[in-house]
Amino acid sequence: MKRTITLIALVAALLIPSTASAQRMPAKSSMKLSQFKAPARALAEEEPIMDVPEGTLYDNMYATSFAYGLGWGDIYIQDVDGGIGKVVEGTDGNLYIYNPISQGYIWFSILPWIKAEPAGDGKYVVKLPQLYIIDVGDPYYAYCMHYDEDEGMPVVEEEGEIEFTWQDGVLTQLGDKFIGLCDATADWFYMADQHIVYAPQTDEITTLPEDMYVQSYTMTYLSDPTDLTKTRETVVSIAIDGEDIYMGNLNNNNPDSYIKGHLADGKATFPTRQYLGPDAYYNGHIYVLTGDAYVDTETYGSPVFNYNLNDEIVFTVDEGARNIVAEWPAAMITNVGPTTLSILNDYVAPGLVAFDEVPAVPATPIFTVEDVTVNTTTGFTVLHFTIPTVDVDGNKLNENKLYYNILLDGQVYTFDPETYIGLSSAMTDIPYKFEDNINFDIYISNGRHTVYLYTTDYDIVGLQSIYTAGDEVNRSEIVYVNNPTHTGINEFTIGAQVVDTRYYDLTGRELPTAPATGLYLQRATYSDGTTATIKVVK
Repeated sequence: MKRTITLIALVAALLIPSTASAQRMPAKSSMKLSQFKAPARALAEEEPIMDVPEGTLYDNMYATSFAYGLGWGDIYIQDVDGGIGKVVEGTDGNLYIYNPISQGYIWFSILPWIKAEPAGDGKYVVKLPQLYIIDVGDPYYAYCMHYDEDEGMPVVEEEGEIEFTWQDGVLTQLGDKFIGLCDATADWFYMADQHIVYAPQTDEITTLPEDMYVQSYTMTYLSDPTDLTKTRETVVSIAIDGEDIYMGNLNNNNPDSYIKGHLADGKATFPTRQYLGPDAYYNGHIYVLTGDAYVDTETYGSPVFNYNLNDEIVFTVDEGARNIVAEWPAAMITNVGPTTLSILNDYVAPGLVAFDEVPAVPATPIFTVEDVTVNTTTGFTVLHFTIPTVDVDGNKLNENKLYYNILLDGQVYTFDPETYIGLSSAMTDIPYKFEDNINFDIYISNGRHTVYLYTTDYDIVGLQSIYTAGDEVNRSEIVYVNNPTHTGINEFTIGAQVVDTRYYDLTGRELPTAPATGLYLQRATYSDGTTATIKVVK
């Protein structure tokens, strides 16, 4: 695969947040432990447990703990609420516990297991140290730790045991010891958890009744606590069945989950703490909470939206349900867990307007030879590109119905789960918003897509957008780019002549002529129907 297992860390404040103080979950950033301090290298005699052990799997459990975590040079503490836990009753008689260290807030791209040995009467003992994970060739271990009053933090024990009970499908840690992460010299990496509990997740996901008509809506919401005139937009789904109203697409990684409300007397009321499902990206159970927003200028030193949580959000619905509006200070929040604010997205004063979908040809992707990196040593290609979210006339598209294909030498590339371990099934049409949250082979950053291809054996790579709205499938022009490590003419350009040249700015909007100065994109169309795009600086 393209890279070894690397740490994924989320930086949090040095506090335990309450429902009165917002803890925001930032986007993941890949890093390795040696970025924080240099580990001592040592050869591990055993292997970490990365695959699901043989036995009976208890999946999608609800995890809580008290955790120390590592930020950029800082230690933070956090009540973990809503992590994803798993337990396996092994065929060998042992119990295996999934990712017990800093469960909800720091994790690796592929998560490990530790072993607990039976001790009788429903009890199991985790004997430490155990090899936990190997990060960029360096082994890291789970160690037993205890809190030291003089140090003011946990300290490592050379050897130790942590006891759990396993009864009625609930895993409960006994005592106050910590499971902490250390390097090969038992030097602590500031990550440790105690009071770990994994219980069955009993909340259910709301899905739509069969054959319901779903209408897309553009949701506009406040985006800047320093300027309440600034907004952002996203596309959500609304379905109405008598007095039942459903809202979906509130979290990118749970697109088919909905919250359910009651429609009466021109009002739509949605109760709080509705479960959207697990989100592997944040390793957490995601809920929609409701509250009243306010501009908090004290907690973080600069203005942020903060929230007083409440029981419901109420929208005013016009006749025909074309406009659905919740006035300031009403807000909806997608959150890890149902109680402590750990925010993924917040929609402040959301206003929804029905989005009438019509067939449209999507604008051509923005993709040049500078966006292709080929590593012939490791055998993979990295693509960077932009998929415009407008049609060829500049009209906004429903991002939930926008897809793209990647083509190698004219053939659509298939992303298979054997190669792409973050996928559950093969994919050719990639949804615009899709991200691989396991191995990060496909992800989006600042509006730009990054995709890894596990091949370098091609002459030309193509990119095409697909729009499926209005009961039609329309495709953009294909942008072709030569493999930068190959030279000479390929089959797509032999004998072809330029028949049309067009110019675009970096957002994908077509320009009437080439700009006299500045940076722009120039796309040539050849007589064989192929195109080539280059970046021009004047």
